[in-house]
Amino acid sequence: MQKVWSITSRWLRPRTASLQAGFSVVEVLLAATVLAMLTTGVAGALVYGRAAGADAGDTARAHLVAEEGLEAVRSIADVSYASLVDGSYGLTQSGSPLSWSFLGSGTTDTTGIYTRQITIATAGTNRKTVTSTVTWPQVSGGTGTITETDRITNWPATLKLWSAAAVAGSVNPATAGVKVATLGNYAYEVLNTTTNNFVVVNISNPASPSIASTSTITNTPTNIFVSGNYAYVTTSTNTTALEIIDVSNPAAPSLKSSVSMTAAVAALGVYVTNGYAYVTRAANATAGANELTIVNVANATAPTVVGGYNNDIQMNEVTVLGNFAYVATSSTTQEMLVVNVSIPSAPALTATYNPSTPNVAALTIAGYGNTVLLGMSTTLDAVNVTTPSAPARLGTFTAVGTVQDIAVDITNQFAFIGTTSTTGEFQVVNIANLAAMALTKTVDVTGTTSTVNGVAYNSSLDVVAASSISTTQRFLTLTRN
Repeated sequence: MQKVWSITSRWLRPRTASLQAGFSVVEVLLAATVLAMLTTGVAGALVYGRAAGADAGDTARAHLVAEEGLEAVRSIADVSYASLVDGSYGLTQSGSPLSWSFLGSGTTDTTGIYTRQITIATAGTNRKTVTSTVTWPQVSGGTGTITETDRITNWPATLKLWSAAAVAGSVNPATAGVKVATLGNYAYEVLNTTTNNFVVVNISNPASPSIASTSTITNTPTNIFVSGNYAYVTTSTNTTALEIIDVSNPAAPSLKSSVSMTAAVAALGVYVTNGYAYVTRAANATAGANELTIVNVANATAPTVVGGYNNDIQMNEVTVLGNFAYVATSSTTQEMLVVNVSIPSAPALTATYNPSTPNVAALTIAGYGNTVLLGMSTTLDAVNVTTPSAPARLGTFTAVGTVQDIAVDITNQFAFIGTTSTTGEFQVVNIANLAAMALTKTVDVTGTTSTVNGVAYNSSLDVVAASSISTTQRFLTLTRN
């Protein structure tokens, strides 16, 4: 019995071992596959986790770089709020002790892997929105971007009121002023003479304006509009009816081109928008001698007349809102023309505006939104042009002298008018309620004959530039007080 058992056990052992050996091969292959999958997953997780961690750290540091940019702009504003001119800039530090300043327009600055750009935009009177944008290459691929935004207010100015407006500063060019325009830190005044008649004034410090340059425009200038790097000046002679001047370097403005127009009459007003200049002229019955002439100025070195409107009425000034040009005329039956300019080559009269009183010429005009302000002798009319084909009077204001020019502040709460009065040549009018416009402040310019012929509001500095015939204050800056 014991012998049989031994034989049986001996044969069973090899069989059992054979079965175990076959199972181990399959198990090894399976285990290797599982191990490979686990290794790949763990390695991927480690790599991804490391990249995600690095990106998170880079993002946190990017926020610090962006916040530093906002703090830098605050420090610049504390020194000179006027330095916050709309646009995009990089930042730099210089001097001893170190202080922040802007690099040129359109630039960026870099800190390590980070590229930063500051964007400044007007957010209302004495308010700027500042955006600090930072970009960097991400470890995980692509580009990271974060943005921080802040609002900066010129508190010292906001505490002042237009109800206490006053002359902040002045300079005295050689000849009486005709009109003025302003942009950024500069004002551009044209004078009633044939030489040294184009003056650029630095108004970055309104209390101490200074002449940056004086140059000559051919013939006597009559009006001016500034847009971008160019000043558009009308003159008293048709051969140089519109002069386009490069003012990118205020210290050395240069003539880019001149536009000649049919018939020997003076150009009187100009407004520029969307690549077109709208020029108004004295009356002329000559065929093709349009009193409203539209010029394509997209290429400042090669402007071309593309269209015009003629009805033998002197057209004094023009403003453009949307597809319509609103023209102040010397007619006593159609003081304002509404001209459809949606097709610049074929402008067409849409409507006329003739208030019951006064029946006098309209010398000047300004517009914003759906409102036009029209100056007729001593009357300032507010006209609703929501429906251009049916302009309607909203309200009226009586000035102390003939209204020579009109400007409106960025909030559309105040209108500034230059007049012929000898006791209040500059007036601030509250236009918040157009149905009940009211005098806010009258400012007297020195001299017995000190007509203010031109006014222009500067939204960056919240000041008004004025052009007068005073013998001592031919250019003025006026501010809240």
